[in-house]
Amino acid sequence: MNVTGIRRQESAARAKATIYSHAKTGNLIDWRPILEWTEQEVFSAINASGMACHPAYRCFGMSRVSCRFCIMSSLPDLAAAARQPEAAPLYRRMVTLEADSGFAFQGGRWLGDIAPDLLDADLRDRLARAKEIAAIRSSIEATIPKNMLYVKGWPTRPLTDEEAVFLAGIRQKITALKAHAHDATLQKDGALMGIAGAPVQVRNPDAAQVETANGPFMTSSLPVAGFAIIEAADLAEAIDMVSRTPCAVAHGVVEVWPLEQPS
Repeated sequence: MNVTGIRRQESAARAKATIYSHAKTGNLIDWRPILEWTEQEVFSAINASGMACHPAYRCFGMSRVSCRFCIMSSLPDLAAAARQPEAAPLYRRMVTLEADSGFAFQGGRWLGDIAPDLLDADLRDRLARAKEIAAIRSSIEATIPKNMLYVKGWPTRPLTDEEAVFLAGIRQKITALKAHAHDATLQKDGALMGIAGAPVQVRNPDAAQVETANGPFMTSSLPVAGFAIIEAADLAEAIDMVSRTPCAVAHGVVEVWPLEQPS
């Protein structure tokens, strides 16, 4: 016998439960002895037994026992969790995930809005940019016809070649969106970026006469789109930083030229 303490008042799904039922597999009975109880009856029974409620209820003012920051938590429970001093480091880590991913913790609810006073100015700025990206991403995704959307993990039908190309274009737009946001982050951190204009070749043989010629001297199968001067600890860090820029992710090439200090 499997005994659980669920109650009808807890959710619409649990409201449909029965006092007992036979499990789909095996010789097992699920028994729900307090299914009809109210919340007050539960706490009254605990108090009458001489036991103390879980600290989540009696100390933190939570309405349920779960993860400290649970995707199923209500707004008051999230606020109660954020008020606990020991939760501040975890709270900042989770808000950092929101800022880095561009996705809210609970669909349309951003965890960073629960206790913004716990965030420093940089993380608040990053979160604001993440919200802007999320809004643009949603508008892009809204152009996908409903009959092309996934339903419970699977498409409702095979896509045509034209629809597949359209869907790939949507993905490219969203990928580029994140890449341009990464550019903005690099610039905010001090990187100097610019768009490449028309090049000019300069020669001055024997310092006798300056000669110029329009057009590039070096050739490439791809156009030179721009440049950036970034500060990195080493070549590996520089590669990691530029690997998420628009040119890198859009099937282009980014050349990394280390600037060595003269001896």
